Amino acid sequence: MLRVLALAFAAFSFASMNVVAQELRVYTRVFELDAKEDNQPIVRSQTVFHAGKVYDAIPAAGEVTILEPAHRRIWILNPNKGCIASVDFDELRHMLRTVEDRVAQYLPELERQTNGPLDHLESLRFQLRPSFEAEFDAGKNRLRLLSKCVSYEVDGQVCDRPDALEAYLTYADWTCQLNYVLHPQPLLPNVRLELNEQLRRHKLMPTRVTLRAKMERPLSLRAEHLLDWTLDSRDRQSIQKWESLLRDPKLQKVSLSEYQRIALGQKIAKSK
Repeated sequence: MLRVLALAFAAFSFASMNVVAQELRVYTRVFELDAKEDNQPIVRSQTVFHAGKVYDAIPAAGEVTILEPAHRRIWILNPNKGCIASVDFDELRHMLRTVEDRVAQYLPELERQTNGPLDHLESLRFQLRPSFEAEFDAGKNRLRLLSKCVSYEVDGQVCDRPDALEAYLTYADWTCQLNYVLHPQPLLPNVRLELNEQLRRHKLMPTRVTLRAKMERPLSLRAEHLLDWTLDSRDRQSIQKWESLLRDPKLQKVSLSEYQRIALGQKIAKSK
């Protein structure tokens, strides 16, 4: 949940992306819209784009991810737990294809259950092959994606920096896929990936994203993104700190599955 909305397998060469000179900071707050308590953010995160890398920090989780498109790799750091893991893009896609194959194999069994939950069946079909009715209001820079199962409403700004927009959406692509593997989530990443493609089509950098999903446990979330096209001294200090953690011999290098056991085991256990 901590990385929900903080954002497809990219069908282009990262070597061609002119992101080295791009600097961008995105401060994100995520709200649960149907929360009965005071509407405080359920998560805050800071994402920094610098020198072709993307650093994504969530202080409450004690976790930092570093996306390295040039090396087709993502690092996951958790200094509080004393561990570090990495996953390459191909490995991540293989994990997700395995999940998708299992869901596809489960559908015929669900269909044979005459008294089975039809809404659940329809939701799974949609997540495997999401298809939205898209509405774009150019005057308001507002994009709406509608379906019976899931809807998005996005407010944003048309970005006149194609390389920066692609860098952001590439980060969003890979982050939503990593999130699904690392953290228990009800929606397959294909749904968010379809939204990202629509954002590319309309050259829209999102500043507010509202997600509503009709499921066994309905989702109603809003992410607010504050964009800043210049980095300050604190950002650069944070980058130096995160880069030093990559080389810190005190952090134990572990596999992705071992990282989940060490850093996320309690959360996974609670979700089951």
